[in-house]
Amino acid sequence: MKKLALTKRTMSTCLLVLTVSLIFPGAVFAQEETQEEQGVSKEETEKYKEVKKAARKEKVAENAEADKTGNDPRVFMNKWTPFYRTTELENGLTQQDLTAFGTFAFSPVMGMFYELPLAQYRDFSDIPGVPEGTDSIGMGDVDLKFLYRPKGLDFHYGKDGKKSGSWLFGTDFVLPTGTTDDGITGEAFLFAPIVGVVVDMPAHGFFAMLNLYYFDVYKKDSAPKTSRYVGRWFYMQPLTPPGEWWGALYLMPELQPVYDFETEDFSYWIGLEFGKGFAPGRIGYIKPGWGISNSEATDRSFTFEVGFRWMF
Repeated sequence: MKKLALTKRTMSTCLLVLTVSLIFPGAVFAQEETQEEQGVSKEETEKYKEVKKAARKEKVAENAEADKTGNDPRVFMNKWTPFYRTTELENGLTQQDLTAFGTFAFSPVMGMFYELPLAQYRDFSDIPGVPEGTDSIGMGDVDLKFLYRPKGLDFHYGKDGKKSGSWLFGTDFVLPTGTTDDGITGEAFLFAPIVGVVVDMPAHGFFAMLNLYYFDVYKKDSAPKTSRYVGRWFYMQPLTPPGEWWGALYLMPELQPVYDFETEDFSYWIGLEFGKGFAPGRIGYIKPGWGISNSEATDRSFTFEVGFRWMF
């Protein structure tokens, strides 16, 4: 009897499984099919991700290289920009500089920015207590900046990820190479780490925020101690669609917040650069600037710069 009952139970179980299979034929193989579908989907997803990733990398390069003004710090190219700048300080000192500025590209993601002083003139006549006609002529200090854009930190945002952004890291070296007569040189070797970010903006523009902290590595006893934060925040907006020379008309306001940790002085400087292309890779510009919330005698009151940029 027990054997017969076991046989009936087994048969009942088989009939139940068979009935369920006939009523729901897809249920029996659902797990296997799902696993197969998941396997195919995973392969397709990985392939799609790789294609999308490559497309985004190309988009970063395209968005950056669309800038025909030579102002985008993400784009490392060989260029040379001689400029003349006059600066008036709050204490009455007037300084005029002729400088050779340029960029040397080590690779598409790394480059050097250099400022080589050609001549510098300082007029101390308007400083209270200084005799009329007191001035000095010489050369200023060399400034070398090195910037690196890690591709792995490039990012995207906006609709369909069409906008791109990049992080920048680097160093700045201010070398006391100027003549020492009449206080032309700073008599100090300054160093600053650089952390920055650049993002695309509408209508082919971009916004860059570079942050530097300067401190003295070496200085003479007569030189003041340096501990200073300097921000360089600028927004470049083309005024015409991108093109060759005809598309390089732009406006670029810049804000520089400056905080001196030694004197606890906080000030701003705002500049307005207006540039125009005259030929492919040939840009001329003017840049007036004004000091805001100045409290120290050495803060900038007014600056005016004019220069010409050659891109190779």
